[in-house]
Amino acid sequence: MADSDHSTRLSYLSRRKLLTGTATAPLFPIVSSSSQLSAGASDPILPLWQEWQRLHTRATGLCHRWQDMETYLMRKIGVPQVRIPSPDNPAAICAHSHAEIDRALATLFCPPEIGTALHADLTARQGRWDAEAASLGFDEIKQLEDEAWSQEAEASKAIFRARATSLVGIEIKIALIVELCSTGSDDPEFPWPQLRSTLADVKRLRRRFGSVQC
Repeated sequence: MADSDHSTRLSYLSRRKLLTGTATAPLFPIVSSSSQLSAGASDPILPLWQEWQRLHTRATGLCHRWQDMETYLMRKIGVPQVRIPSPDNPAAICAHSHAEIDRALATLFCPPEIGTALHADLTARQGRWDAEAASLGFDEIKQLEDEAWSQEAEASKAIFRARATSLVGIEIKIALIVELCSTGSDDPEFPWPQLRSTLADVKRLRRRFGSVQC
């Protein structure tokens, strides 16, 4: 396996922050009463928010499923790696790729046969990982998860592009901002565009009703 492929696989391991949205349940409004439904029924934010929730649920489910697979693989196979003894490091040098082995050996001036053995060991360990991962559909679930998070992010952008026409819509935007502050956003300008969008809605509603009571 090429080092680039190996690095890609290792980047999956325990590096994704779990985006379960712990703030979602208590923060997001539940539009259930007749007064809430009548107030927000015509708000274009409401169907966008419902679609966001659907996508968020799917992405979170795939994330949990992939993490369960990752945990199983790490317990059964272990992360593909080799340890290189070093006189300057009692804990040894841990290498996850063939390139890392070569870099470490270049500084240690080890005999060539040691390098050959280390490369063979890493190849064998990676092969066991890949075989078990393939049987589980590990990479396929990861791809589905990444696609699901991308779809959820697009749904978030759609919410902030739309104009809220009720307090329900504004509440949804504020709750989503809080959620994204917790889980992260792929928007490099976050949270400013989202805050400006929400503030513009507040100003429109205030002018519409002529007071702060909407």
